[in-house]
Amino acid sequence: MAYQALILRNPARAAATVQEFEQLGITSRCAQLIDTVWPEDRSQLHRMGEELVAGRFSWLVFTSVNTVHVVAQVLDGRQLPADLRIASVGQKTTGAIARLLGRSVHFQPAEQSAAGMVAEWRLEAGARICYPHGDLASSTLADGLAEHPVEVSECIAYETVDAGRGGQPVTEAVAAPGIKILPAEQIGATLEELDLVVFSAPSVVRRFIQLAGSRLPSRTQSIAIGKPTAAAMERAGLPVHAISAQPTPQGLARAAQDLLRRAGPSGAAERTAE
Repeated sequence: MAYQALILRNPARAAATVQEFEQLGITSRCAQLIDTVWPEDRSQLHRMGEELVAGRFSWLVFTSVNTVHVVAQVLDGRQLPADLRIASVGQKTTGAIARLLGRSVHFQPAEQSAAGMVAEWRLEAGARICYPHGDLASSTLADGLAEHPVEVSECIAYETVDAGRGGQPVTEAVAAPGIKILPAEQIGATLEELDLVVFSAPSVVRRFIQLAGSRLPSRTQSIAIGKPTAAAMERAGLPVHAISAQPTPQGLARAAQDLLRRAGPSGAAERTAE
């Protein structure tokens, strides 16, 4: 293949992106830099589960697939009230809600981000909102909700740690057959071979800097999944060559295709000759 990419995310969740990239002539490897693990103290999570089942809330909001996995396990088969409305940050999270909770979504922003939720979500006064999230979640949504006459109950659903550093993972997903995995410690030595690097979250940016520094080879283009990740890259001194407009495999493929198109036939020829 003419192009080589490194996708910085859990290999178990990268299969669709790898397939989309293959259609563009891109061979991908995946490297997992962070793990999402259960909080050491789960008492707050269990209280949240009891309150959800009891009908304490009018809205349940999800801003990540990981949080859906956590809530599904906390509920342990118990059903959410039929009149509970659900808000989702985007398409992948909405799919997880349907798959793991058997529920449809009442609100999903056109701009699939916390900022999009703040801009587009029209909440009724007095709404009671359950907002579980990761320990490194930005304050964008919580700050936005604070501008409305609503009651928000936040809960830490999971913690983010460097991959392999311990803790009980929220999910034990296994990578699909054929997915090529690059050990995290080999990233620095592999950068010169890469045409594309995909950064999937601000926490991934932080860990990448620790492993490989803040410089990319001149041939290496970068794609950020969303504006928060792009902002983290810029703060760290990493170049941002493209931002995926949608945090989906198709959105990433479109961003990658745009970068390859900019390189032009000469760029492809140079890489084919290597």
